[in-house]
Amino acid sequence: MKHLAFILLFMMVFTHAGYAQETSQAAFDKANTLFENGDIPEALSSYRTIEATGKESGALYLNMGIAAVQLDSLGLAKFYFLKALHFDATASQAQTALKYVNSQFSRQSAMLPKLPWDRAIHWANEVPGAGGIFMVGFFITLIGLIILYLGWFNKLEIKRFFPYIMALIITGTAISLTAFYADYVNGRYDEAVIISSQQRVLQSPNTESTLVSIAYEGYDLIIDQWKGESREEWLYIRLGNGQYGWVKNEGIKVL
Repeated sequence: MKHLAFILLFMMVFTHAGYAQETSQAAFDKANTLFENGDIPEALSSYRTIEATGKESGALYLNMGIAAVQLDSLGLAKFYFLKALHFDATASQAQTALKYVNSQFSRQSAMLPKLPWDRAIHWANEVPGAGGIFMVGFFITLIGLIILYLGWFNKLEIKRFFPYIMALIITGTAISLTAFYADYVNGRYDEAVIISSQQRVLQSPNTESTLVSIAYEGYDLIIDQWKGESREEWLYIRLGNGQYGWVKNEGIKVL
């Protein structure tokens, strides 16, 4: 545990330097001082105050995760490390921290591998974004239409270029439709982590309903926001092993 504490402290010092450009530097310094002095709950509270102002960064989430580890709240630590993973400056440190945290959970969730199509949609939303993909598809389609119009006005030999024209139009349209689907997925589904000790997964949003499974701290979830939007106290989720069900919306952190 001392070795881990040393690693975590090194990570905190490293991320301190990376936070120098933030306007909330003074508050971040104060929180780090509280952490170094052993007042972990107050340090985490200070980090949350910075987060509430909208001054998010990988350094902030990494330090919040470290604080949560020190408080033995591994599910919460995993949530913060996953947040830190989305920032280039802290992705490597967050990945290392996640490996450690995941190894500490007493119960491990079975995880079905993502299908290639699901991985592609995830990449599309994370890297170029649905808007970027749509613009690519739009311009490819536009090029195909321009060539087609030139053929109609006898500027090009349309019979010669017709296969290429259709290939451009079909490809561009397919890419644009993919962008719409990626946006649909991004709007409907959210990733989440269980931070409470366990959650009962039920067949319907009723405490007396049939038990589907038990989800434990650190389990990854996919939340269907559209299906559960009419149920204020419930969430419709998919577990990593492919099971679906309803859980209470407490003790769950949405990424």
